[in-house]
Amino acid sequence: MDSVVYAKKMLYKFQSKNSANCLMLEDLTKKIFLTIGKKLEPTGILTVDTLPTLIRTLESAIEQDVIARSTMSREELASSDRLGQRAFPFLTLLKSAHKYQEPIVWGV
Repeated sequence: MDSVVYAKKMLYKFQSKNSANCLMLEDLTKKIFLTIGKKLEPTGILTVDTLPTLIRTLESAIEQDVIARSTMSREELASSDRLGQRAFPFLTLLKSAHKYQEPIVWGV
């Protein structure tokens, strides 16, 4: 019988008071944190004062992704991720946390 090997992927749970939790696998979390210029640690906090900049940075990256995708072939589109679609839950959490002036924490 063949054995199946599954790669372990870390699941990140982002939380903020008055906001829905956001769960993301490690690959997407790394991509988003690279995009917003933050170092990804197993635990952390995004403070309220950083949220406006993080929101603008992620929204700008999503806009750039939309522009880049508009010039792709069907084959390229089929094999690429839509940043806006994949990052939407995290962007929603950023905006909600900013609205309620609460930090975002994970790994705690």
